[in-house]
Amino acid sequence: MVVKEWMNPAVPAVACSVPVREALKEAEEKGLTVLFVVDEAQRLRGFLTRKALAAAPSPDLPVEKLLTPPQDVLTPEDPLERAAALLSHYLVLPVVDGERRLVGTFSKDGLLRALAHLAALGESGLRIRLRPQNPTEIYRALEVLAQENLVLVAVLRGVAGEVILHVQGVRDPAGLGEKLEAALR
Repeated sequence: MVVKEWMNPAVPAVACSVPVREALKEAEEKGLTVLFVVDEAQRLRGFLTRKALAAAPSPDLPVEKLLTPPQDVLTPEDPLERAAALLSHYLVLPVVDGERRLVGTFSKDGLLRALAHLAALGESGLRIRLRPQNPTEIYRALEVLAQENLVLVAVLRGVAGEVILHVQGVRDPAGLGEKLEAALR
């Protein structure tokens, strides 16, 4: 999965020449904590927090005088894993194309939606927790699921070596449990 699948293409951005007064008004009206600053070609120049805007020495100052250059950016093709690692330090990250034009933002909300999708949260089915003695045993469990003609929705890693299989179409949960236990012996 990549960033472009989960990013928000609606970008809260202002031009470099916009006065602090206007940028602050926009941030307040839209309830934004962070506002991105772009040049005339929509290339990312930096960002401003609403707090920094409110503390500006003059409301007439152009925002380019106050902006903070971004330390980290994402591209639409970046893997979700990179976005997740970076989001531990940020509220929102800018997403830029190859020419550094601002094309979207990626937030913890986007990451949460992506992870919920990966885990198939909200989908019906049965979640089966297994503790294989060695990693290859999981293939025997998958063979049992195939023999039972079940739909495998997701495979997740739990704690302490646990594997969680999310399946659909189980008619006899107890019988399936017995077959899986036998396969993992």
